[in-house]
Parts: sequence; C-alpha cells; structure tokens
Amino acid sequence: MVKNLSMSNVNHKLFSEAKRYIVGGVNSPVRSFKAVGGAPVFVKKASGSKFLGEDGKTYIDYCMSWGALLLGHSHPEVISGVKQAVEKGTSYGAATRAETEFAKIITKAIPSCELARLVSSGTEAAMSAIRVARGYTRKNKIIKFKECYHGHSDYFLSGKSAGIPENISQDVLNLDYNNLEQVEEALGRDKDIACVIVEPIAANTGLILPLKSFLESLRKLTLKHKALLIFDEVITGFRFCFGGVQNIFGIIPDLTCLGKIIGGGFPLACFGGKKEIMRHLAPLGSVYQAGTLSGNPVAVNAGLKTLEIIKRPDFYKRLNERAGSFYERIDGIIENKKANAVLNRFGTMFNFSFKDKKRFSGFFHNLLARGIYFSPAGDEVCFISATHTDKDFEITLKALNHLKERLA
Repeated sequence: MVKNLSMSNVNHKLFSEAKRYIVGGVNSPVRSFKAVGGAPVFVKKASGSKFLGEDGKTYIDYCMSWGALLLGHSHPEVISGVKQAVEKGTSYGAATRAETEFAKIITKAIPSCELARLVSSGTEAAMSAIRVARGYTRKNKIIKFKECYHGHSDYFLSGKSAGIPENISQDVLNLDYNNLEQVEEALGRDKDIACVIVEPIAANTGLILPLKSFLESLRKLTLKHKALLIFDEVITGFRFCFGGVQNIFGIIPDLTCLGKIIGGGFPLACFGGKKEIMRHLAPLGSVYQAGTLSGNPVAVNAGLKTLEIIKRPDFYKRLNERAGSFYERIDGIIENKKANAVLNRFGTMFNFSFKDKKRFSGFFHNLLARGIYFSPAGDEVCFISATHTDKDFEITLKALNHLKERLA
C-alpha cells in the first residue's frame, strides 16, 4: 500500500500548530481537508504546474489556487511586473493610471461591462453587484440557485450558515439550477425581485453545464419581469476565451462579476455592467461601495500582465486542445474499467465524480500519495493551466490507470 503523503508527520505537526493560532488551522474552510480527511498539505513554494510541500514532496497541482492561476505558479513575466510595481509602492489608496488601463481591457473584452468597479475579492464583487441591482430596480429580493456559490456574504449563505439574520431569508429565493419553471413561477408571482444571479456554468457543485435554453430563457424572463440578470463569472471569466463564457454563449447579462484569473494570483476582482445601471454606484449615485485596497497597484499590475499574456494569438486554442486530449484519455480509462465514475468538463476545468460520493476521499488520497494534487473536495472543480506539460499529463494518467481497479 502506498503511504498517504497528506498524513505525513510534517503536515500533521504544522496543522496542529496552526490550529493553536488560526481558527481550524486554516484561513478558508475547504483548505482544512475536512471533506477528504487527514492533514492538509502545507505549501512551501511553487512554480509552473507544481508546488513543493513542507513535507519535501513535489505535487502536480490541478487546484491552481482554485482556478486563479491560468498561467501557473510564479509566471516569470507576471513576477517581473509585480516586482516593478512593488518598488514604486505597495498601496496608495488613490487613483492610478493602471486602474484605468485595466478597466479599459475588461470593458472591451466583456460585452456587458460598459463601466467597471475594481474590488479585492469575488465575494465583494457579487455582494456589490446585487446591491447595485437592488438600488437600480428599487426592489428587494434576489433569486439565486442552490448549486451556485457567490461568496460568503449574508444573502448568498442564507439558510446555510449561523450568524445570518433570519429576516434575510425572506428576500432570497433559492431555486434549482436549470429549472426554468421555478424561475418563471417566482418572477410571475413576486414583483419585488431585483435580480437573478447565476454562475453560467455551475462550478462549485461538481461541474454542471446549463441546459441549452436555460441561460437564454433567464435573459428573456428577467427582461420581461424587469429584473436584472447577473452572471457570476469569477471562475469562468477569461478561462475559456479572452472574455467571459457569456462571449461563447452569446448572452449579455446586465451585470457581471469577475475575479480569480484577472488578478494573476493576487486579490483582485471586479464587477461591471451597463452604464445606466453602474451610474447608480457612488460617487455618481446613491448605492455605496468602497474599499481601501480596491485597485491595489501591485494586484492591478499582476492582472495587466496576465491579461497581456493570455491575449496572445492561439493561447486559448492550444490550451483547450491539450485539455481535450487529456480528457479523452481519462475517459478511456473510465470506459475500459467500466468504472462508476464520470469526468465532467468544460474547457480547462474538470470534475472527477463518483456515483458514490464517499469514494472520492480514497481516490483523492491515493492520487496525492503519487504526487497528484486535485482540489480537496469532491464537489470542487480542478483546473488545467498553460504550464501543465505533456509529462504532467502522462504522470497523472499513469496514476489514474494504476488506480483504475479502485474506480469501480
């Protein structure tokens, strides 16, 4: 039996110490390995497609900071841009030309973003977008979907977390993703719905693709009932093309949330939309939103350099083709063994799931023992970066093939 590296003494000791000073030993719950068991791997440093753990082991990383690192870890051009920015100052709390350059790129790449506002996290982007929607429509309620995740603000975790006032749930309608009948019934019944917010691809509950008419119908229904449509593209933005997945699906929402990739590995996100809506945001309008570190010069320069690199000719074409070939070979392994597993995928993100969800933990740890780091929860998505090599894929396929008797 292969030794489970996640249970190494080094990681156990580090985790025990961390729990003395940090709540649960981590600063974001899923990092704790609670979903898969054992002590989490502590990262020492990273480069390209791999990271080195404090346990001395090297891992091929398919989590990639939960999708933020399309260019892989420590991309030399991004690091160079960051160093130049840091030398000029780490934070100003004042306007910079770089912010304008960054927003100009976003508004040209995303059809729905005529005006943008930079923030520091996807949670901020989503919570601010629904505030603007409520301020613009002068309505109070929102529709969200159970399978989608939009950060940890009160409205999005209503009914799922302690510490959230019960009255908030009155203004949140939690519906089923891909269920148009529920949406139509809710919008027809309740005239106080300000917006519908959705991940165009649900990437936090496995990986659920929208039915062919789902997003198109959401657009038609929200227009009909004078509610705004918000696309949360924190994960999907700039992952499949130079723009949002809305560019691929041909749907223009009223507001869009972006994050992860646009920050180049730094805390940077934004939300944007039609001018008539965004002008309700302070300082032009009465909807207030602010942030000391919003538009941080170091993060913005990392984002600018990232966007410059991924806009280069054939960047996405080559990346998506390589991912497709990788998936085909995984499908072959699953099919040959007649395994009760499925690989859900879209572009460079994928989710390996089992009919029996309890099997994921053993699967995850057996891969981890062979130096393959998948996102440490069965419902989370994995990501392929531009730095994953053919050798990385071969090692991963070999590990999967070795485990194929465990997949059934």
